[in-house]
Parts: sequence; structure tokens; C-alpha cells
Amino acid sequence: MNNQASRVAVVNQISRQLIHSGHPSEKDIRAQQDKLNNRWSQFRNLVDQKKESLNSALGVQNYHLDCNETKSWIKEKTKLIESTQELGNDLTGVMALQRKLTGMERDLVAIEDKLGDLRSEAQRLAEEHPDQAKAITDRLAEISAVWDEMKNTLKTREESLGEARKLQQFLRELDDFQSWLSRTQTAIASEDMPNTLSEAEKLMAQHESIKNEIQNYEEDYQKMRDMGEMVTQGQMDAQYMFLRQRLQALDTGWSELLKMWENRQNLLSQSHAYQLFLRDTKQAEAFLNNQEYVLAHTEMPTTLEGAEAAIKKQEDFMTTMDANEEKINGVVEAGRRLASDGNINADRIVERLASIDDRHKKNREAAVELLMRLKDNRDLQRFLQDCQEDMTYDEARNLHSKWLKHQAFMAELQSNKEWLDKIQKDGMLLVSEKPETEAVVKEKLSSLHTLWEKLESTTQTKAQCLFDANKAELFTQSCTDLDKWLGSLEGQIQSDDYGKDLTSVNILLKKQQVKLPDMLENQVDVRQREVVELQSQVKALGQEVKDTDEVDGRRQVVEKKFQELLEPLRRRRDFLVASREVHQFNRDVEDEIKEIQGHQPRINDIMERNQSLLQDKSPNTDMIRRPIKLSSTTSTQPKPRPG
Repeated sequence: MNNQASRVAVVNQISRQLIHSGHPSEKDIRAQQDKLNNRWSQFRNLVDQKKESLNSALGVQNYHLDCNETKSWIKEKTKLIESTQELGNDLTGVMALQRKLTGMERDLVAIEDKLGDLRSEAQRLAEEHPDQAKAITDRLAEISAVWDEMKNTLKTREESLGEARKLQQFLRELDDFQSWLSRTQTAIASEDMPNTLSEAEKLMAQHESIKNEIQNYEEDYQKMRDMGEMVTQGQMDAQYMFLRQRLQALDTGWSELLKMWENRQNLLSQSHAYQLFLRDTKQAEAFLNNQEYVLAHTEMPTTLEGAEAAIKKQEDFMTTMDANEEKINGVVEAGRRLASDGNINADRIVERLASIDDRHKKNREAAVELLMRLKDNRDLQRFLQDCQEDMTYDEARNLHSKWLKHQAFMAELQSNKEWLDKIQKDGMLLVSEKPETEAVVKEKLSSLHTLWEKLESTTQTKAQCLFDANKAELFTQSCTDLDKWLGSLEGQIQSDDYGKDLTSVNILLKKQQVKLPDMLENQVDVRQREVVELQSQVKALGQEVKDTDEVDGRRQVVEKKFQELLEPLRRRRDFLVASREVHQFNRDVEDEIKEIQGHQPRINDIMERNQSLLQDKSPNTDMIRRPIKLSSTTSTQPKPRPG
């Protein structure tokens, strides 16, 4: 048919070529081609039907063949069971019987699976071949009968074993237990170590499940030991001695299993702790990486506002470092404990700890150093701003506030002169103690003195320029500012509110005391210097202003008003202090009265007892009649108060 198929294909190809070329007999060619293809299709269908019929017949024959083989298989196992009649009378026979029946159990399972396949095949073939359905089902019934006969024979044999059956069951359980013991030891002996925390937790869980399984088998182990001792007791046969050796090996294997589990548990616990340490170190290193990045990318601002903001940001950053320091220290302490406990990865832990600790210390030192540099930069920017903000002296607005600010800066500069002198003394002392440092120290001191002299010169020059830029305007603003300050002070002094009770007096005095010492010790001194400075300004203006009497007259008015307010200010403070003392005395008296009233029940009780003793004509009547003196806790005198 394969040969003919190629010839039919050639004929169809030639037919298509002739038709495509427009042959005059195209109609006859097409008809002849269709006739050939139809007959070829019919022939193929007949062949397929014949093939299917033969396959079906082959299936029936194979079914019968399988039935014959299965039937022979079952009969063979039946004979094997019958041949064990002489076994089971002693340990040797029981062991031989066990070996045969153990292998037979596997065969019985295979036979039962085969019977299931034959039943399915019989049902299918009976439907395809109704004429042979009876023969097919009869063969299946024969096999089923043989199978039932074999099971009955096996059941009868098992019932006839009696006590040997218990021994057989013991040997079977012993084999099963030794197989489990071997598998479990192999599982525990695994050398797999976790590379991640999840793997460590998974292996720990698996190992714990093995522990649970061992605990479940412990009762079976004890039963087998007891049964083995009972079976082998007093037996001297070689097979019993061999069984006794198996039981000894079982004890050894059980002990080794428990030790192996503990050793494996120790390794997994150390690995789990190490993985936890690695997880925590990654978090700590993330903190350190962020710190290093921030410290390495912080630049010095070029404005005073930027410098102050940078300091605030750095202080916040260091606060965050303090918060993270506890976590980092926790990681370090945990790692040190692992290493001291002899963890299997102690070397790696110590190396990782050294890196973290070193980076942490460097970051802390770098943060402190950066904060110092930021503060130095802030001082520099403040100085630069002070030096540059008044370069346009023709702008008269806020001239007085700038002048005051510069005067304060000059005062601060003079107060720091002692610091410079101290550095000079310390440097010379260092040179005397360590002459080898003379060159470096003197160079530094010389540089420092040069900078200081330049700073003083620049400050004096700026003060002079600031004053010379607009003397008249500065004088006017100074007088106006002093007038405004004196006016606010005068309004405070003229108040007639001296408080109605101790609380209100304390509030008023607190307000007065907050301002008064500040005024007397600082503001008054500052304003006094301003008043004196007005005299210098008047003299300087005398060269530029024609009517100096008018300018000096305004100065005298301010100075007179200033002096007149000092005494009323002190007098108001004295009034408030006196008022507070009066109210404080009244409060103390009220407190003492309340305290005496609190002791009144006790006094009444004493008086009642005295009366009772007098009525009883006690021999101590004269002493009882003496006046009762109140103790210091009940004195009517006010308690001394601090101040």
C-alpha cells in the first residue's frame, strides 16, 4: 500500500499539470483522476477496517493470554503458601516463613492490581465483541475463583501459625524499625548548612519534626526491647543468638540516633543564630552607609542663615545617630556573645564586628568634627555678615541698631582678649616644658596674633566708618531710640497697681524683677554708655553743624530724663517688695491659725483628761493645774520664712 500510495500521488500530480496547461482532454483527465482517488479511498478504508478487526481480535487473544498467566501466577503462590506447612515450629522456621510471606505480600499486591486491570479490559472487550462476551466474563470468573481460593489458603495458614504468628509479627516490626532507624540516621547526618535566615528556619523546623518522630517511635522501641528479651531469654540456638545481636545493634543505633540529633541541633542552632546576626548586621551597616554618605556630602554653607540651618540639620542627624547607636551596640553585644560561646562562625563574626565597630567610631568622630566645622563656619559667616552688612553707609535706615550691634561686637571682642592671653601663656608653658615644639607653637601664636590684630583693626575701622558715614542721622536715631525706651519705662513706673494679695504681688514683682535687674545691670549700663556716647557725637557734629547748642540741648534733655527715672524705678521696686512682705506675713498668720485649729481636738482631749484626774483627787493635782504650754508646732507666732 505504501508503494501504491506514491504511484497514486504521481498520477494526481500529472493530472494537475495537464489541467493547468489547458489540455484539450481536461474533462476526461479530471474524471479519470476522480475515479482513481475514489477507488483508492475506498480501498484504504477497507484496509483500516481489516486492521481494526485484527487489532480487536488480538486484544481478545491477549486478554485470554493474560488470564492464563494470572491464573498460573495465583496457583503458584497458592502452592508456595501450602509449602510452608512445616515451617513456624522454631525461630529458624519462623524467620524462613517470614522471608517467604514478606515477598508474597508484595506479589499479592501486584496480583490484585492485575485483577483490576483485567476487569476493566473484560468490560471493554465484552462491549466491543458481544458475541464473545460470555467467554470473556467466564475467564474472569475463573481467575476470581482461583484468587479467592488462594486468599482462603493464606488465611487458613495464618490461623494455624498460633504463637509463631506473634514471633513473626515481632520480626516484621523489628525489620521495619531498623529500616526507619537507618533512614532517620541518614536524614540527620545531612551536612547541609543554611545560607539564609529562611533556610535556617526551614532546617530547624525539619529537624524538630524528626525529634517529634523519634518521640513517637520511643514507645515502639521499648516494646521491641521487652519482646526481644522475652523471646531470647534462655535460648542458646544460633538463630536466637543472632537475634540477640540484632537487638544489641538496635540499642546502639537508638543511642547514636539521639546523639546525632543533639549534635545536629547544636549546629543548626548556631547557624540560625549566625543568620540572625547577619540580618541584624545588614541593618546596622545600612545605618552606617547612610551616615557615611551624609557625612561625606555635607558642604559648608556660604551664608549665615544656611550655616545655622546646617548646624540644626547636623544636630538632628546626630540625634538620629544616638537613636541608632543602641541598635548598633545591640548587634555588637550579640555578636560578641556568639563568639564567646564558641559559635562555629566565630571568626567571621569577630571580623564583621570589628568592621562595624570601627566604622561606627569613625562616623561618630566624623560627626563631631563636622559639627565643630559647621559651628566655625557659622562664626565665620556671622563675622563676614557683620563686616559686609554696613558697607553702604549712605543708607541711614536702622543706622542706630547697626551702631549698637557693632558696639556690642566690640565689647565681646575685648572680653575675649583674656582667652587670647591664656592661649599665649599655655603656648609659652608648652615651649618651656617641651622645647622641641617651639617652632610650631610660635608659628601658631604668631599667626593667631596677626589675625587678632587684623580683626581689631577691621573692627575699629568699621566703627569709625559707620560713625563717620552719617553722624547727624546716627545722633538723631540714638536720641529717638533713647526717648522711646525712656517713655516705656516711665509708663511702667507710673502704674499704681501694687497687688491685692500675695499672688498678684508676686506676679507684679516677678515682672518687675525680670526687667529691673536686667535694666539696672545691663540695659541701664548700656543706655548710660549711649548717653555718654552722645557727648562724643555732639563734639563730632560740632565741626559740621553750625548750631551746636541745639544739638547739645537735645542731648541734655535725654540725659536729664534718664537720670530722673532711675530713682522712681527703684522706689517702685521697694514698694512691691514691701507689699509682698505684708501679704506674706498675713499668709503665714493664716497658715499658723489653721495649724493650731488642726491640733484643737488633741488639746480638748487633754483638757478632758485633766478634769477627770482632778475629780478623782489625784496626788499630782498641783502639777496638773499648771497651764498647758503649746509646743513649737502649735505656736501662735509666725514661722520664720526664708528671705
